Amino acid sequence: MLVPVLSWDECQVCSPCQAVSVCKTRAIVQIDSDEAPYIELSRCSACATCILACCCGAIKLKNSVDAIA
Repeated sequence: MLVPVLSWDECQVCSPCQAVSVCKTRAIVQIDSDEAPYIELSRCSACATCILACCCGAIKLKNSVDAIA
């Protein structure tokens, strides 16, 4: 199964984060506006809308086995 994974190295910590805004299941959480968000995979439906919304390309689809490692 493919799941979205956020690369903290590529994330530019946009304010507001467009990926957070478009996530219908609220799986992308950004606690502080000056910190990178994270993806709560238990809430994620793997619709990939966040990938299209992220302007810096920090979210990519990966195999769930690779995402955990």
